[in-house]
Amino acid sequence: MKTKLNYLVLACLVPGIIMLNGCKKEPDPILTPTLPVVATASVSEITPQSAVVRGIIIADGGAEVTACGFCWSTSQNPTISDSKTFAGRGPGGFFSRISGLTPNTTYYVRSYATNIIGTSYGTEISFSLPDFPASSLDVSTSDNVTFSSTSAVVTGNVLTSQTGYNLTGSGVCWNTSGNPTTADNKTINVTYSGIFTGNLTGLTGGTTYFVRTYAVLDNGSTIYGNEISFTTSPITMVPGIDFPGGGRYSTVGFAIGSKAYIGLGISDSDFPANDFWEWDPTTEFWTKMAYFPGYGGGYAGGFSIGTKGYVMTISNWWDGYITNELWEFDPATNIWTQKASLPTTPARGYAVGFSIGTKGYVGIGHMEQYNGLDEYYNDFWEWDQATDVWAKKANFPGNARQGAVSFAIGNKGYIGTGWNGTALTDEFWEWDQATNVWIKKADFAGGPRMSAFGFSIGSKGYIGTGGDMTSLTKDIWEWNQITNAWTRVADYPGGPRAGALGVSVGNRAYIGTGSDSETAYLRDFWEYDPNL
Repeated sequence: MKTKLNYLVLACLVPGIIMLNGCKKEPDPILTPTLPVVATASVSEITPQSAVVRGIIIADGGAEVTACGFCWSTSQNPTISDSKTFAGRGPGGFFSRISGLTPNTTYYVRSYATNIIGTSYGTEISFSLPDFPASSLDVSTSDNVTFSSTSAVVTGNVLTSQTGYNLTGSGVCWNTSGNPTTADNKTINVTYSGIFTGNLTGLTGGTTYFVRTYAVLDNGSTIYGNEISFTTSPITMVPGIDFPGGGRYSTVGFAIGSKAYIGLGISDSDFPANDFWEWDPTTEFWTKMAYFPGYGGGYAGGFSIGTKGYVMTISNWWDGYITNELWEFDPATNIWTQKASLPTTPARGYAVGFSIGTKGYVGIGHMEQYNGLDEYYNDFWEWDQATDVWAKKANFPGNARQGAVSFAIGNKGYIGTGWNGTALTDEFWEWDQATNVWIKKADFAGGPRMSAFGFSIGSKGYIGTGGDMTSLTKDIWEWNQITNAWTRVADYPGGPRAGALGVSVGNRAYIGTGSDSETAYLRDFWEYDPNL
């Protein structure tokens, strides 16, 4: 029966093969890329100095759209040689707020999109800005409020060019009933005009507050801006071990005193997170802290100096936003403060960071240029907490790379593993703060990988999990600074993963979050004691 069946199949196939050989297929046409097609959709939210413009990429022209945004001018037919924004890469809709405009002026704006062929423009839209009120100040309160359970940061703006009076005071005022005045709680600015932030302290958790910017003139009158409201977070204590912010990977963290601070990262659907949490190992409780006021995301670096923690060089995939910003967190006041940005262009993601004494260090990472090229940094920078000044140090001597790990032991810093654009590496390097010299140490014994975690306890350094291009790992390795030797000490009980975080507090470490490519976003959290 099997032989007859084979003959039958062959008999059916032969005529089909003959027919196929008798039909000559015409070659597929070669498609030549063209300029993208982009449209300017609308102009809205017009103020005396700004407007929101929206556009959409209708077709990419058969090639990747590497940049899109809006260009504008006081003359018709603006181009990217005039003022412009960068709103991302296609396809789909996009928008930008264009600011710094002149009141009582007509502007012309067009959307633009660029691919390998060139730049095309959407239809031109003209709009006119209103003038400032002639009889009063322009006083405004931003609705972008950062708050926790006991404090908040509110941004205000006082413009003075359209009044004949002098300013004698400004700030923000607030209450819990509405229409706050300077007779209620208030902040007082040192300088009276321009954009400023007001720190609201002594708030009560789970309470709604009303806030207005105010400005006082030398004629005795007080001008108030628009009113905004927000409800402070309840005082949140979450028992248990798992990270309460939900599953995510590429979080950032640091330790201050006896507590760990963890947050940000990439959460479900690759959405950038900006929540921040305090972990108390003594009580095994999580406390939600003030939201990170910068742009959320992952692949950031974190370190602590004294009683302050720092987060820098944040990246997210959601809209391609990358930043060189450095932010300081004070757990005593639960307030974030922006410090001097890392002075390099372009911005970077996937950098590493650690601290030694009163200095913070940031280096390597991916150049975020949006030109389709994978290029990497090998520079290394020192930040002085006392002066808020960056200084360039000796370049990292290994290949430029991203996705490495770092930690510090005493006055030495260490960087290892990562991806250099063509291959993974297991290199491990030591930097001496006193001499500004790099020395290559024993290669990481766990093998080449990226997206691992790293931390130090005493005179030992630890690297664990991560992966290569085909698989993830769960191994944890210990490096002895004295013997320059690696020893495999444990397997992570949560299973293989990449993008996990490890933070040491005292003589123990806390490891968690990450992605296992199956469950995807993980929130488990484990204590590691090297002495057990």
